[in-house]
Amino acid sequence: MMRMPTIPLSVVVLTKNEEANIQECLDSVKGWADEIIVIDDLSTDNTLKIAQPLADKVLIKKMEIEGTHRNWAYAQAKNCWVLSLDADEKVTDELKEEIGKNIINTPHACFSIPLRNFIGKYWVRHGGWYPAGKVRLFKKEKFKYEEVGVHPRVEILGTCGI
Repeated sequence: MMRMPTIPLSVVVLTKNEEANIQECLDSVKGWADEIIVIDDLSTDNTLKIAQPLADKVLIKKMEIEGTHRNWAYAQAKNCWVLSLDADEKVTDELKEEIGKNIINTPHACFSIPLRNFIGKYWVRHGGWYPAGKVRLFKKEKFKYEEVGVHPRVEILGTCGI
């Protein structure tokens, strides 16, 4: 496999007891993203032990208000562009290539990424579950969460690409 160049992008992963998933998630962006940050919500398993050698920064902060927590986490990124991942998500080579093309000279403030949802090992392709697009790639100064505890809405200053 050909190695992709590092791009000026910070990957931010929020975790809590994700020892089963975190390595595969971080391995999928290692050597591709310029910066990998893990923000851990007081894990009691081996999440931190696994993440520390793979991430550029591992910070520990209790999540109390989801929107506030996410905004703080993204502010820790050194790059303008942030890719927000859940610990059980991976970035494919196809997505890496697409992101590399799209964040250069784009007029958009963010991009919606189609996610594949699984129940166990089964990909849920019907019933509106695919493509389940979510805004996960954004310019940090143009994107913020409403600072509420449950289901915060996103505020975007600009347009969103697909």
